[in-house]
Parts: sequence; structure tokens; C-alpha cells
Amino acid sequence: MSALSDVFKGIKDVLTGTSGVTDINVHLGAPDAINAFPAVFVTPDNPIDLLKAFSGNSFSGTMRLTVFIRSGDSEDGWRQFWDYLDPVQAQTSITRALRSDPSLNALVDSSQVRQIENVRKADNGVFAFDLLLDYIKSVA
Repeated sequence: MSALSDVFKGIKDVLTGTSGVTDINVHLGAPDAINAFPAVFVTPDNPIDLLKAFSGNSFSGTMRLTVFIRSGDSEDGWRQFWDYLDPVQAQTSITRALRSDPSLNALVDSSQVRQIENVRKADNGVFAFDLLLDYIKSVA
């Protein structure tokens, strides 16, 4: 498995684990359709600085987690959306789950949620936001 695949696997393990987010669906990249919510698409953030990312015996980078929550057409939808954005809400906070295990199930040396951005109601009527996760990983 590639080192970048390890980072994705670590993110998926943490988000779907016992300290993770209830009923979350984690996808590598963007699938053609979202069949179940909440859904997270994980992609390397652009640009990837190769001079910094693969120097020495470790590399660092950023993963972009695009999070989709159910329809924003109701007040309940808004409340649920805020729970996923909240940095400390148990069972729903993406940030809390990732902060609970910075090693991403021992697959990276360390990781840290840097920011949440692009909070929006997407064209398809669902709530969405992007979370940027920085990481560093040693390689042999």
C-alpha cells in the first residue's frame, strides 16, 4: 500500500471507529453519487509541494475532507449540520474524531485539523463543508 493510501486508511479508520462519527460513509475521492449521509470524500489538497512533501525520510501534506450532510431543506437539517461542524460534539463532530487520534490509527506520525472552509448549502440541496487535515508521515 502506498504511503498516501495509508493516510486515507487512517482517516477512514478514525472516522468510522469507536471514537468516530456515527454512520459516516468515507470515500477515497468523489464517487458519482452520494447514496447515504453523512458522507466524506477524501482527496489530497492541491497543490502538492513535491520539494517539501517528499524530502528526507518523511513527508507532509494536507488532505481535504469534503463533508456532505443531509438535505438542508428543513430546520432539523440545519441543526444536524451544526453538530457536524461543532469541534466537540460527541458522535457527530468530524474535528473531534480526528483530534481523538492524531496518529490516525498509527498510520502517520501526527496530524492536525487546520481549518474548516467553504461552509455551504451545495447545488444538490445538501449541506457541505471542507476540512483541511495536515499530516506528517515517516517512510523507510
